[in-house]
Amino acid sequence: MPATACISPIELQFQRRPLVVTCDAPQTSSDGGALLLRQVDERLGLTQRLAALLDDDRDPRRRKHERLEQVRQRVYQIALGYEDCNDADLLRHDAVLQLACGAEAHALSSQPTLTRFENGLSGHELNRLRDWLECSYVDSLAPTTPLVVLDIDSTDDPAHGAQEQVAFHGFYDQHMYHPLLVFDGETGQLVTALLRPGRAHAARGAATILDRVIRAIKRRCPDATVVVRADSAFALPRLLARLEALAVELGDVHYVIGLAKNARLLALAEPLCAEAAAEHAATHRFVRRFAWLSYAAATWSQPRAVVLKVEHGERGANPRFLVTTLTEFPPGLVYDRAYCPRGQSENFIKDLKTAMAADRLSCHRFVANAFRLVLHAVAYRLMHALRTTAALVEPALGRLQMDTLRLRLLKVAAQVTSSVRRILVRLPRAFPLADAFSAIARQLCAT
Repeated sequence: MPATACISPIELQFQRRPLVVTCDAPQTSSDGGALLLRQVDERLGLTQRLAALLDDDRDPRRRKHERLEQVRQRVYQIALGYEDCNDADLLRHDAVLQLACGAEAHALSSQPTLTRFENGLSGHELNRLRDWLECSYVDSLAPTTPLVVLDIDSTDDPAHGAQEQVAFHGFYDQHMYHPLLVFDGETGQLVTALLRPGRAHAARGAATILDRVIRAIKRRCPDATVVVRADSAFALPRLLARLEALAVELGDVHYVIGLAKNARLLALAEPLCAEAAAEHAATHRFVRRFAWLSYAAATWSQPRAVVLKVEHGERGANPRFLVTTLTEFPPGLVYDRAYCPRGQSENFIKDLKTAMAADRLSCHRFVANAFRLVLHAVAYRLMHALRTTAALVEPALGRLQMDTLRLRLLKVAAQVTSSVRRILVRLPRAFPLADAFSAIARQLCAT
C-alpha cells in the first residue's frame, strides 16, 4: 500500500463549506507526460539497448523486475525530476509510470532494489556503456552530415560525503568529482559523459575520447568536417598534436581552443592594443580589432596559428587569444562564428546538471556513480529528442530549457482505466498544452 494512503485528510479554510484534500485517488498520476518519454524511447531504443548491455546473474525463478524495466524506471524518473532512488518507494505505484515502464500488472522496483541494481554494476559493464553512448550518438548522424562540432568541457560534481575517488579541487574550492562532457555544438545532443576523480585535470582523457569519437564520425560521415571547441584548459600539447595527427590521417579535422594569457602573448598583442587604444581615444567609441599571430609555447613542438582579439572601451583593453587550425578564414570570423557559439554549451551543461540533476551522484562506490551519470545522460537524450520533436509542432517549445519543458508538458494529471479491450489515460480538460501534447504524440508515433 503506498504511504500516501495513510496521510490524514487536509481541511483548508478559504471556503464557506469545508474543503477537504486527500491523497488517495486511485490509478492517477501527476506525470502523464511520462507516456511521451516512453514513445520517444520506443523510437530511439535507448533504454532497450542500454539494458541489453547489462549482465544479470540473478536467479530467474526469483527475479521479479527485469533489467529493462529497472533501467526505464530510473531513466524516466530522472527525466521527470525524481533523481533520488528514495522517490521510487511511492512512484513504484504510479499508474502512468507503471504503464511507461511496461509494468502495469505489478508495482515497480522499490528504493532498496534500485540501489542494489545501481551498485551491482561491474567495471567491464561500465566500459561497454561508455562505448555505447559514443556509438549511439555517431549512429544518429546522417551519413551525409557536412559538419560536426564537438564542444568538450569539464564540470564540477560536489561530493556527497566520503565517496570513493572524491577529492578537493582547488579551482572549484570543494570536494567533488570532475566529469568530462562532450556535446554536439550544432544540435545540443550529448555525445558522452565520463566520470573522473576529483583531482583529475580538466583535459584528462580528452585526447583519447576525441580520437575515438572523431574516428567513428569519419567512418560514419566520410565527407564531414569535424571541429573541436574547448576553453583554455584543453590547450595542451598532447591534445593539439592528437587532433593535428587526425587531420593528416582523416582529413577535415580542425580545432578552435581558448588560450590563456601570458607575458609572451601580451607582448605579441601590444601593437594591436596600442592601435585600438589610439582609435578609442580619438573617437570615444568601443573598438574591436582582430589579427593572426604565430606563437609557440615552451611545451609545443612547433608554432601554431593564434587568433588575437582586442577590444578597447571605457575599461581599457581586453585582449583574448585562440589557438586554431581554421587559418583559411579571417580571424574575426573564426572568433565570432566558430568559437563564440561555444558559449551555448554552458546551457547544455545546465540542462544536464540542473534539469536532469546529473550532479546528484550520491552512491559511495565510484563505479555506481559513473553508472548513474550514464543514466542521467540517457535521460538528457530522451528530453533532448522530445524537445526537438516538440519544436516541429510548436517552435517556442524548442527554445525552452528542459526543466521548463518538463513542467509545462510532462507534469500533467492523468487518470488510468483499463479493460480487456484497451487502456484509457485521461488528461484534464484544462491542460494548457493539450493540443501540443496531442500533436507531439502523433508526430512521435508517425516516425
